[in-house]
Amino acid sequence: MKKTARGAKVVAVASLAALTISACGGGGGDDDENINLRFTWWGGDTRHAYTQEIIDAFEEEHPNITISPEFDSWEGYWDSLATQSAARDTPDIMQMDLSYIREYIENGLLYELDQVNTDAFTDELLATGSSEGTLYGMPIGSTSLTMMTNESVFEDAGVEMPDDDTWTWDDVTQVAAEVSENSEAYGLARPFNDAGVGIWLRQHNGTNMVTEDGEVAWEPEDVVPYFEMLGEALDSGALPSGAQVNEDRAAALEQTMIATEGAAMDVWWDTQIKVLSSNEGVELTPLKLPSESGNAQDAQLYYKASMFYSVYEGTEHPEEAQMFIDYLVNNEDAGRLQLLERGIPGNAEIREAIRGDLDEDETDLLEYNEGLEEVVAEAPPLPPEGFGAVQEIIWRYEEEFLFGRVSAEEAAQRMHDEIAGALE
Repeated sequence: MKKTARGAKVVAVASLAALTISACGGGGGDDDENINLRFTWWGGDTRHAYTQEIIDAFEEEHPNITISPEFDSWEGYWDSLATQSAARDTPDIMQMDLSYIREYIENGLLYELDQVNTDAFTDELLATGSSEGTLYGMPIGSTSLTMMTNESVFEDAGVEMPDDDTWTWDDVTQVAAEVSENSEAYGLARPFNDAGVGIWLRQHNGTNMVTEDGEVAWEPEDVVPYFEMLGEALDSGALPSGAQVNEDRAAALEQTMIATEGAAMDVWWDTQIKVLSSNEGVELTPLKLPSESGNAQDAQLYYKASMFYSVYEGTEHPEEAQMFIDYLVNNEDAGRLQLLERGIPGNAEIREAIRGDLDEDETDLLEYNEGLEEVVAEAPPLPPEGFGAVQEIIWRYEEEFLFGRVSAEEAAQRMHDEIAGALE
């Protein structure tokens, strides 16, 4: 008997509203000898190209199964998937993100993954795609929040690279101000964004962004010092203006300040380093985020699932859909095509198999990520429904504060209230 998300409920949020019983299913074929599976993902041209190669290889091994690709940019992907899900026309297999997976689980849209081989994955990583002990999202890989740094910008400014085992938040703003004062680049490209605020809260207040129950875990006064820190960085010239921050966030990764040597430091997920350093002559080094105590053991860093593969609960071919996911995460040839583009492979055997295929930058990234095992803490709770709006809310109030339109106290209060409203 088919197993689906326990406690499935009628979709209540706007993004998944108006589910219709009469709408069509997930697109599987009626003839078991000729099965068609729709597979959707977000990403850029590089991801699209190698994913098609993986699909071709899988179809060659399984000539009775056809994988129909559907892909989009990050910006359009979630609107499209929500629309399809509201019509019960969800693709059989979908790429899923941590910010949305709980929403899809709780709305009964994901099928239990009970036939994918998980032996080479850690329990901690598998837990990020699980609810009440049931796996609904197969982790593809892992990533960790990092401070991207451009050593050549530091050298041009005559500023010594920081020691990421001992630096503090005060060190970050001080070093950034020195870079800005002694070069044409900014020390920091922009504020620390939603994930950075989450790390800051874990260090300063011992709380995550949300509780296990999906509620806001902090009070407005908890983040007032964060905004005050941004104000000091703005006043010292370490940070650019609100308008420049807004422009940088709207730019393609390759055109951001950190990618064009317009800034010495910026916070990103570590696996984004390859794209960010793709411009000629740009070399970036990942550093651990600072801590309040000056001890990296207290930095509250964690491994985040880079993304997941999930199966639509209404698929007509759950076994074959899981067979394809198993191929994506456990097949060595698929791993060699993907390398680190979807994250550091969660499959330990695949990591070892591809190690010799990596270039110098990719090898450095892999070793950096693996080296974090000595300092990483437990990952935050699974984000609740509505969490997809949190990033935009935090970005907006960071920028509103930098524009001088709100005080630190006003930014903290309004940001808290909007996030609470989104999660309700």
